[in-house]
Amino acid sequence: MSAATVIASLAALGVIAARPNDVDVPLDLGEPTDAAAPPPSARAPHLPAGGLDNRTHLRLEGDFIYGIGGQSFFGAQAHLMAYRGLWSTRHAIGSLDLGLRLAYGNEPTWAAPWIDRDQVTGATHRVQALLTAGHTFHMGRRRRAALGMHLHGGLNHWRSAYALEYAQEDVHGKAVVRRNRFITGAEATFAYRFSRHVGANVTLGGPFPSQSSYLVGLFFVGAGLSFYVL
Repeated sequence: MSAATVIASLAALGVIAARPNDVDVPLDLGEPTDAAAPPPSARAPHLPAGGLDNRTHLRLEGDFIYGIGGQSFFGAQAHLMAYRGLWSTRHAIGSLDLGLRLAYGNEPTWAAPWIDRDQVTGATHRVQALLTAGHTFHMGRRRRAALGMHLHGGLNHWRSAYALEYAQEDVHGKAVVRRNRFITGAEATFAYRFSRHVGANVTLGGPFPSQSSYLVGLFFVGAGLSFYVL
């Protein structure tokens, strides 16, 4: 047996020893698997800083509001908004927003110093159910700041209930007046997210001046908390 034959035989035995089972070894081509995707519970409930995530998010805003109608009014509102990223750059993400806003305002007599509260009692109430649509710019290194501009439209219910008592003049009376109106308007909101789920917001808005401000209001400002739900 020649030396070349012996060397070839030993090399073959070494390969066989290193590979005792003749099985295929799968190649790792770097393809994503389901195990690599984060579970739904780990996904951020807001737009990510890295770009679009092709998800629809939910944000709930709750605000105390002040405004002018027939006189000063005070109240609260809740705004549930669904939004989805449309475009992304290095500095901002833009989203399409659709939502529902419920608001209540009360015009008390103590906010009108020209009314004698010993002789006039009552209040004016305003309830609104509005659909909103608009666009928001999500800005900052981590997209914590957001500036949104929206149009709104829906139902405005106005109820004025007062009683008067002028004893010296022998004048007594009370009345309740109700009006329902469809209104449209606009609003701008600035929000800042402090943590994964909670932030704060300020908003300014009002109806378009197509009807009496006594019925639909003139403008409102609000401030409150934002909750990033989904």
